[in-house]
Amino acid sequence: MVRALSGGRAACLEREPGLLEETVLLVDDDAALLEVMSIVLSSEGYRVLMAADGAEALREVGRESLDLVILDIMLPKISGFEVLKKIREKSDVPVVMLTAKSQSVDKVVGLELGADDYITKPFDTKELLARIRAILRRFDRRQEGRSRAGTLRVGPLELDPNGYTVTRGGELLDLTPTEFKILALLMRRPGRAFTRTQISESVSTSSHYLESRYIDVHISRLRAKVERNPRAPEIIQTVPSVGYRVARPVASAGSFRSA
Repeated sequence: MVRALSGGRAACLEREPGLLEETVLLVDDDAALLEVMSIVLSSEGYRVLMAADGAEALREVGRESLDLVILDIMLPKISGFEVLKKIREKSDVPVVMLTAKSQSVDKVVGLELGADDYITKPFDTKELLARIRAILRRFDRRQEGRSRAGTLRVGPLELDPNGYTVTRGGELLDLTPTEFKILALLMRRPGRAFTRTQISESVSTSSHYLESRYIDVHISRLRAKVERNPRAPEIIQTVPSVGYRVARPVASAGSFRSA
């Protein structure tokens, strides 16, 4: 059975910018270890999913938008290596392998198969959190570098960072510079929630500071331009008590993931 835990709102809002509400999949057949890791991660504000075997893990990878996978090598049904291979066939989500002290060869194999890092059991929870933060920061920078280089696409929207244009279904939209910056920030990480303060700090310049209380006004104007129905927005979603995110598109055309 896969379970999901979400951290308390206070813990979530106190975490450093860019690490808000990531979804982490924990995969291990040790129920006690899963429980401990889930408590630690959820208390830090992560949304936590858990799987007890490789088959279960692959089902979650196929239906969830994940920010990180922590994957044990020794798993029932499908080994951690096989799970990693299948993940890498379709996703570059960061993967941390869990290994025993005696599995030094497995560490090398895992890295060659595309793992981003490994943690040796038993491990300290502080080390686990430090590794997770470091990997997610690297992944954020990698994704941002890719998105700056080319067109961003979310559903019917296309944003060209170089040409400074946004189109919806091929129709050019007339956005203000601030609206463009806000939309670019959100589209670089679909599904990622940003606080009003994070958005404000990202789009402000030395000559023009945008107070976070005005973000709602800009979002409202932006929705009027990009949404089919601004009163029921599908693309730019409100995250209650947090801020905003651009929804992740799902397989069916024109549909978006609401959470």
